[in-house]
Amino acid sequence: MSEPMKRCEIEEKYKWKLEDIFPCEEEWEAMFEKVKKRAQGFAERSGKCAESAKQLLSSLQELDEIGEALLSVIAYASMRRDEDNGISKHRAMADRANDLASEVMGLCSFFEPELIAAGREKIDSFIGLLPQLLVYNQFFDNLFREAEHILDSKSEMLLAMSSPMSETGHDVFSAMNNADIRFGEIVGEDGEKEELTHSRYALFMESENRDVRRNAYNAMYEQYKKYKNTFAAMYAGNVKSDLFYAKVRGFTSSLAMKLSDSAVSEAVYSRLIDDVNEGLCVLGEYLRLRKDALGVAELCMYDLYTPIVSEDRENIPYEEACELVLAAVAPLGEEYVSDMRRAFSERWVDVYENRGKTSGAYSWGDNTNHPFVLMNYQGTIEDVFTLAHEMGHAMHSFYTNKTQPPVYRDYKIFVAEVASTVNENLLLEYLLRDATGVRRAYLLGRKAEAIRTTFYRQTMFAEFEKCAHALYMNGTPLTAEQLCESYGEINRKYYGAEAVCDENISYEWARIPHFYTSFYVYQYATGFAAATRFKELIINSRECAERYLEFLRGGNSDYPLSLLKKAGVDLETSDAAKSVIADLRSAVDELKTLLDK
Repeated sequence: MSEPMKRCEIEEKYKWKLEDIFPCEEEWEAMFEKVKKRAQGFAERSGKCAESAKQLLSSLQELDEIGEALLSVIAYASMRRDEDNGISKHRAMADRANDLASEVMGLCSFFEPELIAAGREKIDSFIGLLPQLLVYNQFFDNLFREAEHILDSKSEMLLAMSSPMSETGHDVFSAMNNADIRFGEIVGEDGEKEELTHSRYALFMESENRDVRRNAYNAMYEQYKKYKNTFAAMYAGNVKSDLFYAKVRGFTSSLAMKLSDSAVSEAVYSRLIDDVNEGLCVLGEYLRLRKDALGVAELCMYDLYTPIVSEDRENIPYEEACELVLAAVAPLGEEYVSDMRRAFSERWVDVYENRGKTSGAYSWGDNTNHPFVLMNYQGTIEDVFTLAHEMGHAMHSFYTNKTQPPVYRDYKIFVAEVASTVNENLLLEYLLRDATGVRRAYLLGRKAEAIRTTFYRQTMFAEFEKCAHALYMNGTPLTAEQLCESYGEINRKYYGAEAVCDENISYEWARIPHFYTSFYVYQYATGFAAATRFKELIINSRECAERYLEFLRGGNSDYPLSLLKKAGVDLETSDAAKSVIADLRSAVDELKTLLDK
């Protein structure tokens, strides 16, 4: 395994085409200035937006246009930075874009308080006078639902101006984790020294050579231990920032504030944790099976990712991965497949790792062009599943943007992981369809792992976040020692009955980027539960597939839980979570039978 390539060494066809947003950086600069001027002009509407129905409509439309242009500026700059975090010019562009967002938010912050002051009755009377306002009805419903947490215009402006400071913890973490920190070299499977990177860590942890797994694991966490106080300060800063905004807005906690945005109750969050805790016995059965299959005396944390059934480690070319994903999503219909094929042929995807590139994978973009996908493709079957996952996000955005008016061309984080996981589940079912023997056992093991990592593990993360935020709110400093103690205790609850939870794993909190978007990760688990049910419905009924596509087109036109219910899944009960736990038990039972043969 060679060093990561420089970006200039990668063929253009494997790089995303950000020119679809702005043909050149000069046009980005021009739009940057245009957005600033339009926001300054919008500020002159202060006190006038609710004077008449026409004024209200004009203000809403102007705000939509400013918001879409601002998102284009932010997305372009941020994705340029993510191509290579070592390029200071692009880091500066991303910083400027975020500062612009804060400025625009401040200039426009009077708008919502002004509508709230006008009152719902007056707004409804305007709708009666001007039917074009009807399209904003869901926006008005949501606005007045949140009215008690929206401050006066001056206070909203101050909060908007403080936004860049609240991002400091995340910004420092991103720079350190992606550009500055180095994990050294380890001896790989071929006996040669290889540099340890974030992407390669995942490959090393899947190695059949236990020494390689152990060495990668120890080398990775050695660095997080080394900088434990720095990472603790970054994360604590993020927690403090959340609580500040929660208190200012009159929420009982940071959790309540974060859930309120999607109109999700704390009962949904707590029920997920309770349901998963009740299902830890099934996770234990899987861990025992994993221990026996690997033939180890003790199951260690670095033994959790290697496949329990060996398979040829062929390198899957990116083009072949694309075709596999396209075949898997065929139950969603010809239009869906055709649109996804466009994504692959028109360079929506940034495929390969290069030095300085942001680790992991994501889908993002603005709301007026097609979405983009960042990958760090290494050619493994896991990378194929990651591609399916991120294309699920991309298609969700594509259909929302194509269908909805600007005000609803987004979707809440709560439903964001549903589409991505549906695609993963469809890929798994496609590969299982004709699989027998060792191949089937391998895929069932992969299914069990998906449930462990996306359902159980993300809920474990959610439990840690709830604990960490509660500790700080109750006056406990979030030192490195406290964070390690809390994380280690929760990790032992999930894994300790069947695995050795060593000191290293207590530092895992320090390397999880999603913790800087607080209370995000639980939605991976709820999304997985919803996706499991959707997969069953889609495979069995074309009508259900159509309802699912309507969900993808829904954007913010309704509340997340309502959109899901319309499509056939209710996450306000324990049914979906329990169905995932039952799915794991089924996979474990079949695996036992196959492995005993």
